[in-house]
Amino acid sequence: MIALKAIQASLIPRKHAFFPTRRLPISRNSIPCLCKNDNSDGNDSEAESPSPPEGDTRQQELLAAIAMLQTQKVRLTEYLDERATYLTQFAEEANAEFDQAGEDAFREIQEAGDSVCMCYY
Repeated sequence: MIALKAIQASLIPRKHAFFPTRRLPISRNSIPCLCKNDNSDGNDSEAESPSPPEGDTRQQELLAAIAMLQTQKVRLTEYLDERATYLTQFAEEANAEFDQAGEDAFREIQEAGDSVCMCYY
């Protein structure tokens, strides 16, 4: 257990970017804190006001921008799906009308051909 505490204490970062730390008094049964204190005069009794973490505002702005982009992406995808469905339906209707026009023209040509052939007989 003592070796584990020593390993854990050695893995603690000296200064954490998001959580301001204070130096704790070392007693006989405690593990020394390896965190660096920003107070250089060694006076720990003063109350330190924690400053906001650096980059936190920037990260939040970036996350908000990412969320907005993802929302726009979803909207654009839905719009494109809707347009693709419409264009598919339009193409199917146009093909059906084109086929119908072709069949009508073929039938009229056959009727005209039949009437011409009857004239010669």
